[in-house]
Amino acid sequence: MTVAVDRLLQPTHLNVNLLGFAYNVRKHPRFSWWDHSNRPGSIQTDFEVVVSRRLHELADKDYLFDSKWVTSSQNSAVLIPELSQFLEPGRLYYWQVRIKDNFGRTSDFSQPNKFICVSDNLLAKNHGIWSHSLKQDDHELPHIGNVVFMRSPQFTLSKLDIDTAILTAFSRGNEPVLTQGFDLYVNGTSVGVGSARPQANYEGSDKTAVYYNSYDVTESLNDENVIAVLATEQAARRAFWGQLEVYLNNGEKKVAMVSDENWKALDGSNAFGDYGVRMRSLYFGMVTENVDMNYYPQNWSVLDYNDHAWSNARYNSEKLIEETETLRPYRSENSCRIIKNEPTKSMTKLGPQHYVIDLGKEIIGSLRVRIHSEQAQRIDVAMGEQLADNGQVRHHLACGPDYLESWTLIAGNNDFETLQMKNFRYIEITGFVGELKQDDLKGWAIAQPFDEDEGSFHSDNVLLNREYALSKYTIEATNQDVYVDSQARERKPYEGDLLVNGNTSYVLSSHYSLARHSIDYLLDDPTWPEDYKLFNVEMAWQDYLYTNDKELLEKRYDVLKEKFKRGQNGLDNFDETVGLVTNDGLIDWPIRERDGFVEGKYNTPFNAIYYGVYQIMSHIAAVTEHTDDRKFYADRAAMIKKQMIHYLYDSERGVYYDSLDENLQVNQHAAHHSSAYALCYGMYEDQKMADELSQFVANDGKFIGSVYFIYFMLKGLIDTGHSEDALKLLTNPDNRKDQKTFAAILDNLKATIAPEAWSNYYKPNLTLSHPWGATPGLTIVQGIMGIVPLKPGFDLFRLRIQPGQLKQIAVTTPSSKGIIQAKFSAEQQQSKISVNVPMNSKIQIELPKGSQLIAVNDGEEDIQLGLENSHVVLPSGNYVITYK
Repeated sequence: MTVAVDRLLQPTHLNVNLLGFAYNVRKHPRFSWWDHSNRPGSIQTDFEVVVSRRLHELADKDYLFDSKWVTSSQNSAVLIPELSQFLEPGRLYYWQVRIKDNFGRTSDFSQPNKFICVSDNLLAKNHGIWSHSLKQDDHELPHIGNVVFMRSPQFTLSKLDIDTAILTAFSRGNEPVLTQGFDLYVNGTSVGVGSARPQANYEGSDKTAVYYNSYDVTESLNDENVIAVLATEQAARRAFWGQLEVYLNNGEKKVAMVSDENWKALDGSNAFGDYGVRMRSLYFGMVTENVDMNYYPQNWSVLDYNDHAWSNARYNSEKLIEETETLRPYRSENSCRIIKNEPTKSMTKLGPQHYVIDLGKEIIGSLRVRIHSEQAQRIDVAMGEQLADNGQVRHHLACGPDYLESWTLIAGNNDFETLQMKNFRYIEITGFVGELKQDDLKGWAIAQPFDEDEGSFHSDNVLLNREYALSKYTIEATNQDVYVDSQARERKPYEGDLLVNGNTSYVLSSHYSLARHSIDYLLDDPTWPEDYKLFNVEMAWQDYLYTNDKELLEKRYDVLKEKFKRGQNGLDNFDETVGLVTNDGLIDWPIRERDGFVEGKYNTPFNAIYYGVYQIMSHIAAVTEHTDDRKFYADRAAMIKKQMIHYLYDSERGVYYDSLDENLQVNQHAAHHSSAYALCYGMYEDQKMADELSQFVANDGKFIGSVYFIYFMLKGLIDTGHSEDALKLLTNPDNRKDQKTFAAILDNLKATIAPEAWSNYYKPNLTLSHPWGATPGLTIVQGIMGIVPLKPGFDLFRLRIQPGQLKQIAVTTPSSKGIIQAKFSAEQQQSKISVNVPMNSKIQIELPKGSQLIAVNDGEEDIQLGLENSHVVLPSGNYVITYK
């Protein structure tokens, strides 16, 4: 074995509190990293974490804290209690980690990672700045102040003296629009979008958390600098607050700039043609962007822009933070602006001066425009998610907002960015005189960072590959400050959406912080469907399995327990005399998709969910050491299962009936939803019963219900060994209009982000940007490939490939231990699985029943293993498993 092969590599992927740059640390940061080794079976036995205040101190081994060698195999959610006494509020820290393994090898230290402890007194003045309401000049629109350009005074720094520069910002007044309210620039470079939306009833209190975002702008600074902000707010409290702090190499920290009345502000009413008209859905209204380049300040964010004609900013007399609010650091990755220029982008000329640009994929965000016009002219601009039959853009979205604008261009260059968050793929330009190029307009998307390489999939089924790509881009495009149903219409978090969005995110990205933030957000600010409350408990458990961090479970345990009380006035709805729960959940949406479900007092879908989530709560109680609760919830689950089978299962038909009335009479209607929920949550006695239910749920290869409900159909089928039925549903090639297939979604609806419904026919006000339709992504990885954590943090994970008719499969998926790669190939006489197991993890490979293991090879030799119950358990390494 060569030295190169035998190396213990340095740890990578350092995170604190699940963040690459954490600014939400108090006294007990939770450290995570990925271990790497080229030797099979390598396990971390010890780690050493060192902490310094500055990067050069870390390089010089001038440590503030050294854990010394700690005997531990953990590399996720690692707590070091002794460190807390060294951490101070508002201070910057760097850390590195190195490890030892079970072969006696020691790694190099990792690359450094930084974090900041929360400041106790961030706000010196509880007021933000905005523009003055000045009287308009002739021919100007009134200065109504819904959009404002702001610039700091120019300031000088010595870059050589600076270790790190942190720009912290938040704004008020955009709460009615249900989105983030500003774009932030340093020296003309976009550094982020903010601030994350507030959270009502924060951690069960009577206060609303107002979140601020902090941005590491070190690389954007020069010796001469300016900060610029484009903000939109609509409430009376509209205000922006920002502060640049620099951490100097000599250990000092100073405030280099803070928003005040010395900043310059320009009312944007004329630049955006804002006279009070709104692009509206039923839930919000945002400023229509009728850009007028006679007033838009081109290049306004760069250092040498002349802002002398601008007025000084004013303090808003309204408090930034009221007594009923609390200022908190945002708990996930900051959103940023991303220029989108897809290779599939195209432009069609519909007629003279009439163009349609297809961005190639739908985006959530705005436009970056670089148009050269030979003359002053006015053009009409329409944006939308769909095209009409005549090839024009459907600018009045099915879900409500009307993206129709008028832009006034000047002769020469017209360089600008719009601000409001829209959902669109197509742009229609009418009335442009001159030569328009498709790259004159580019998507200016808003999203969290997304690593394309962490998740991938390929198989010999082209349609399935496209469905995975649809799911992947859905997560990439829709992850902003919290999981929502769709940014096009409601912009509201829902627990049901969380179930699909969170699980699909887990299999595509190692950024787990947005899932946790969304779970926590919804614990405090739940939505109306009663079953959705239980999904939040389910996702809290998934958070623990994927991150190995039980803080959420421990901290919010009492809140999780309350989610089960779905009776009147928050009472327990479990009927001890019957052994079932009363009340009902959403079942499916819209109502027409419920397959004729008949509601009663005791409803099968609701009880099935309770059965599954009572079991989960029993596990949570065990982890959090609530022994009595563990038995209580397990007993409740067992009783529901027993009584459901007794009262509502028809063994002759192999189906569940929908409900019981108050007299315990069966409503003898069997909607597919009743059996699908029961199958999904494991409400069957044995495999024979599961097979009977599966035959009914599979519905001869045709989806029943909405694009949301299929999550439960597919999960139930795959979990019970019926992946062939699930694949038949997913790979149905019928792409005709209004068919309930993903082929129709891709080829007829032409969706590039998962839609809310199968087509406009099933939901006339649908959005084409609804993550709850991204089920294929999670189904492929967690279901068909069977890759799920069996122990928290992927200490042990499962691989159970159910290929159906597929002959070739390859998947890459992240975990808290590192990247997992698995391949499957079916040959004439045998099948092969190739798998990469990250260091510090083990894999349990579950072969199909009746399989015969032929060989396991670790890249050097065959390994002799005993086969127990068709399971092969292997340590970290690269393996080829052959079986027939």
